[in-house]
Amino acid sequence: MSDARSSRALVVSASIGSGHVAAGRAVAATLTERGATVEHVDLLDYTSTPFRRLYRQSYFDLVRTAPDLVDWLGKRLDVSREAKTRQARLRARLTRLISYHLPRQIDAFRPDLIVHTHFLGGEILSTRKRGQNVPQVEVITDFLVHGLWLHPIMRRYYVAHEELAVHLRAVGVDADKVRITGIPIDARFADLPTRSAARAALGLDPDRDVLLIMAGGMEAKVTAEMLRQLRSLPWPLTVVAITGRSEALRHRLTDAVDGTDGLVRFRVLGYSNEVPTWMAAADLLAGKPGGLTTSEALAAGLPFAIVQPYPLQEEANANFLLEGGAGMRIDPLTTFGYKLQRFLESHERRSTMARAARALGRPRAAADVADDVIEAGWLPRPR
Repeated sequence: MSDARSSRALVVSASIGSGHVAAGRAVAATLTERGATVEHVDLLDYTSTPFRRLYRQSYFDLVRTAPDLVDWLGKRLDVSREAKTRQARLRARLTRLISYHLPRQIDAFRPDLIVHTHFLGGEILSTRKRGQNVPQVEVITDFLVHGLWLHPIMRRYYVAHEELAVHLRAVGVDADKVRITGIPIDARFADLPTRSAARAALGLDPDRDVLLIMAGGMEAKVTAEMLRQLRSLPWPLTVVAITGRSEALRHRLTDAVDGTDGLVRFRVLGYSNEVPTWMAAADLLAGKPGGLTTSEALAAGLPFAIVQPYPLQEEANANFLLEGGAGMRIDPLTTFGYKLQRFLESHERRSTMARAARALGRPRAAADVADDVIEAGWLPRPR
């Protein structure tokens, strides 16, 4: 490798939810800026069709219908050490049989570095003998390190905060393998507009409070109930609901607010590429605390109203927000309107939570990951 342009980085994500792919995209963009040739792949594209369909749907179906079972299974599988048990080695071999196309892609691309943003990639490659000299690192995309992420082949673990580093050291991971970077997010979060500038750019009334609801990932009936409670809220509020790529959800929520004539105004959007600007414009975010959404809100200094987190990862993310003073929990859902009004009425609480969020945010996480792999010598330094 004679210069930065000759270096090759393979970023391996998994489209189970949007967070792993978004983190991979952020790392890939930053490594490209540093001069590397980067290929970003969804490892599920290299698995069999039945496995892909089952894997994408099974987790979300289970957490919605049997959350206690998911919690129990997750804890049973959480063997927090890098040395693999017989069960883990068998699971890795079975996974590799299902995913044999990914190693072929690696051989064809010949990367100098592999970056994983989902544990399944490390699982697939953990029993592969060929190419073990290629450095591999993991970017952990929640405020929790499950044992499934731990593999002896990893040169580095990039984690969201200090407690995760403490945990990894306690279970025997070499301290030099762990870096506290935060979770990589869109680089625009490192240079957000002011609230007034963001509102002007988005056509929002500068004198009305703004609630941003990240509805993607939430059940339609949950979001519809939240909007129903807001229709009669006695507060001059603009509610912006972003539904992502689900047209069915966008239509349902649009119907839910049709004919509203109170103090609250509603805007229902589908997929938006301007999430950083919407977060900069808002006073509060409401939604499920996925790792990426949580990290984005913190980077924007945006308090978080936590709605029905899934077991394991989202519960850990929720706890991080609550312990850090940047979140409030909406439980039961029937209290949403009441808790929102209490938040809006308290200027002291609003400013305290916003400061707490800003203090926890790590908007430069992707850059810190890229700089570290270059510093470690796994990719040449840019000229």
